[in-house]
Amino acid sequence: MRTITVYKLEDFRKWLVKNHAKESKVAVVLHKRHTGHPAPSHRELMEEAICFGWIDTTIKRLDDIKYIRHFSKRTKNSRWSDNTISYAKSLIKAGRMTEHGMEFYKLGLSKPTHDYGIPKNPDMPDDLKQALAKKPKAKISFKSYPPSAKKVLYRWLYRAKLPATRAKRIKYIVNNATKGIKLF
Repeated sequence: MRTITVYKLEDFRKWLVKNHAKESKVAVVLHKRHTGHPAPSHRELMEEAICFGWIDTTIKRLDDIKYIRHFSKRTKNSRWSDNTISYAKSLIKAGRMTEHGMEFYKLGLSKPTHDYGIPKNPDMPDDLKQALAKKPKAKISFKSYPPSAKKVLYRWLYRAKLPATRAKRIKYIVNNATKGIKLF
């Protein structure tokens, strides 16, 4: 996998223009905000990737001043999220979407999104409520989580395809809440 260091959004766009068709992955090295070094935001990078039919995947800490954000080329089987579709629509209106990106956008519209059927602002699932009720310390800790973290966790539970996966995730949430560990 290629690794590039990006200081400006234009650096990433230039790389995509040159390599989007021949490479399948790239690791983008970025400076953390506290360093004072310039670096594009996650949203800016993601929008550029969408323009070329790519998507961000994982992020990894390198050291105290840098981290890596991985990007990969979409495949014909890639599913889109509602957010990614809305970003793509804005990019199309702004005239930024490339032909390659447009091809993958159209493919993405032909399939259900990966968050299809999951409420945007879900309430706490009953099974999580029950699990937290059994562990008072976890319940108190979980109440202190910010609303955004709770939303992410609820949606994570809704995405579980198998009951065993959902149960495992609930156990993970409750165990971490019991220890006072905030997950997001």
